[in-house]
Amino acid sequence: MKKDGFTLIELLVTMVVLAIMITIAIPVFAVWLPDYRLRAAARDLYSNSQLAKLTAVRNNSNCTIVFTGNDYTVFVDSDNDLEYDVGEEIVTQVSWADYKDIGLDTSQGGGTGLTFMTNDDGLPSIAFRSNGIPIDNAGGLGSGTAFLVNIKGMTRSVEISTVGNVSIQ
Repeated sequence: MKKDGFTLIELLVTMVVLAIMITIAIPVFAVWLPDYRLRAAARDLYSNSQLAKLTAVRNNSNCTIVFTGNDYTVFVDSDNDLEYDVGEEIVTQVSWADYKDIGLDTSQGGGTGLTFMTNDDGLPSIAFRSNGIPIDNAGGLGSGTAFLVNIKGMTRSVEISTVGNVSIQ
């Protein structure tokens, strides 16, 4: 007589095969994850830099990125001072803690992991004018790099050039 379904032996063999596959996959996943998070953080900073440039063009006003030790903020800089003031529109704010085990590479950029000129508050910053060209706190052409590192020591950098090109290295 034929019965539909699986035997207990078939189910046990399937579970053993799955357990072996999971045992192999977990270490591979653990090695891959820090690099994935680093690439994600670099892509997000790249995207938010492009967003700042597009916001400046769209709003016909400066849009600034200000870095603090633990995060960065993109905002519409209505008074063009490269400093966030109460009432200025925040476009986005990102915390480095959102990316587990990712931070600024303090071995580069003069110990901060950043090469952007500082604003009057002493915070690294860069703004995009309404034509998409970056400026620094002195009003000249702005440029700089953010150096990111993960727990494995792998690095990526996001660079903003004086003509407004944003790239990931």
